[in-house]
Amino acid sequence: MGRMLLENPMLIMIASGSIGFAASLLTLKYILRSFVKLGIYGVDYHKPEKPRIPEMGGLAFIIGVLAASLPAFLLNLYVSETLGILLTVLATGLVGIIDDRRKLGAVEKPLLTAAAGLPLILIHPYSGSLVLPFETVFRIPLVYTVIIPGLLAVVSNSINMFDTMNGTATGSSLLVLITLFTITIIKNLVRGDADVFSIGLMFSIVFLPLLILFYYNKYPARVFVGDTGTLSIGGALLAFSIIQGCEIPLIISLLPHLTNGFFNLSSVGRLFERSELSVRPITVSENGVITANRDLKTPITLTRFVAALGFRSEKEIFNAIMILCVFSDLLAILTVVLGFW
Repeated sequence: MGRMLLENPMLIMIASGSIGFAASLLTLKYILRSFVKLGIYGVDYHKPEKPRIPEMGGLAFIIGVLAASLPAFLLNLYVSETLGILLTVLATGLVGIIDDRRKLGAVEKPLLTAAAGLPLILIHPYSGSLVLPFETVFRIPLVYTVIIPGLLAVVSNSINMFDTMNGTATGSSLLVLITLFTITIIKNLVRGDADVFSIGLMFSIVFLPLLILFYYNKYPARVFVGDTGTLSIGGALLAFSIIQGCEIPLIISLLPHLTNGFFNLSSVGRLFERSELSVRPITVSENGVITANRDLKTPITLTRFVAALGFRSEKEIFNAIMILCVFSDLLAILTVVLGFW
């Protein structure tokens, strides 16, 4: 059986993705059935009826990635790359679990998220070369020990701050992952050294667990991913991009997330947690109509901006945000296709 798998890379990718999908689905079923009863839930304030939704759905993503990694370990294939993604997901996920259960401070969370990059640095499944536009390459392996924690804190927390509507964090992250996968394939094919199996395996480990999580988190959400999910998803995206040498395209793809985070922080003037806010950026009427809050004390967010443009329902706002994300993803791909990176 092992030899048959080794001789058929496509079968390994399918097996890995299927195992991850099944593990995530089973975990989500348990979360949906049990977490509200256990008191692990959040209130969906964007719905007129304010339903209680199971929280910490990101556990399903973490367990799915763990399960999807098993074929690579058992067959001794791309172990360092797989371990780099898995340990980064586990480390950032642990920070998210702690935050979901006891609420970390506004400074504690980014510091701990940055520290979660240590496993990726120690395993070192990357080249240590930063590739910039116009084929400019910097060989800076030591500098990566600083770059990785900083990038991990920024990426994970920007996705966390993007989790404002049903499906925005998971849906946009899916688009980013697909974009990074596409770019990696294009890059390697152009250079003539494409290891499609390695790229496909790393992609399958993350993609299907994230896809099933998005399915349950999209409007109307049946589960909230929590910081457990947003931070671990950010960890997966960062690890994938570092391993595949796609750091710059990742930043381009995340422009809506980074812009949202920048305006959040600049309008408040400091690091903060959402629980500290006395007023919400948007208001929801009894019939579900969403409007931008005109209170000057409210932070400037992408959701508030989109609502101010006239989008009134949660679904309309979600669609508008996803269109914006698609433009950023296409810009990242275009940057590579035109040879600027």
